[in-house]
Amino acid sequence: MNLNDISLFIRVVETGSFTSAADTLNVQKSTISRRIAQLEDGLGVRLIQRTTRKIKLTPEGRELFDRSRDLIDQLEVVRDEIAADTHELRGRLRMTMPSELGTMLMSNVIASFIEAYPALEVDVELSTRAVDLIEESMDLALRIGPLPDSSMIARRIATLDRGLYASPEYIKKHGQPRNPEELPQYQCITLVKPFDTWRFMNWNDGEPVTYGGQLRTNSLSFGREMAVEGVGICRMPRVFVQNQVETGKLVEIMTDYTITPTEINAIYATRRNLTPRVRAFLDHMTESLRNHPWVSNCSI
Repeated sequence: MNLNDISLFIRVVETGSFTSAADTLNVQKSTISRRIAQLEDGLGVRLIQRTTRKIKLTPEGRELFDRSRDLIDQLEVVRDEIAADTHELRGRLRMTMPSELGTMLMSNVIASFIEAYPALEVDVELSTRAVDLIEESMDLALRIGPLPDSSMIARRIATLDRGLYASPEYIKKHGQPRNPEELPQYQCITLVKPFDTWRFMNWNDGEPVTYGGQLRTNSLSFGREMAVEGVGICRMPRVFVQNQVETGKLVEIMTDYTITPTEINAIYATRRNLTPRVRAFLDHMTESLRNHPWVSNCSI
């Protein structure tokens, strides 16, 4: 058996189709189909029942997948560790993160990482959708804020300082709250999350406060732009509104009350563990963000 063909077979099963596997590996679909056929010929069994819409494993295919997946992962870790010892990481690092985090904070980090590891390919998906790291063959996910329970390993990388912001037009028309107790009287732009609570470190022992507002969104960028348009008060990481504050489009309010920071978390699959590629990126990210003015508690 060719171990590379088994790796291709595992990727097809994990991604759910020959097309998806070809896209993630950046190879031709016909190449993968031919290599899987060669693997089946060598074993003398059919591994995958092919249909027009999806794949279905035969019993032999399921047994091969279940028994070889962890072994291939372990071999990849060994390969990465050997490459790390030579100070030249190779292969592909696939990660996902929210678009705001990518464009506002991580672009310089990723650019310098690519420069530091010229033999390593990097795929970045900017999205807030729930990603199955194992099924989609992602190495790493970066997320902002508290995380729901998961079988994945989550590690806090840093915290982001936050504040409350409103446009000068909104303040002129509606005034501004003097303390957290007055927030229900104002329009507050919030996130579409069941755990989106507003807390102040120096108010009511850090317990959640109540607030008013008509608009909820899943996008920090959209919430920020709605605040610029005068829709209401937004709570934002300071790094995300730096330009708007400097240009006078937004004004920080209630500065006597400290909003609890939010977290940047790194998530990776338990069975893939922390590979040298992921470790190298986390180390690089931590070092790059350590002296950022709006980032604190940066460590791994």
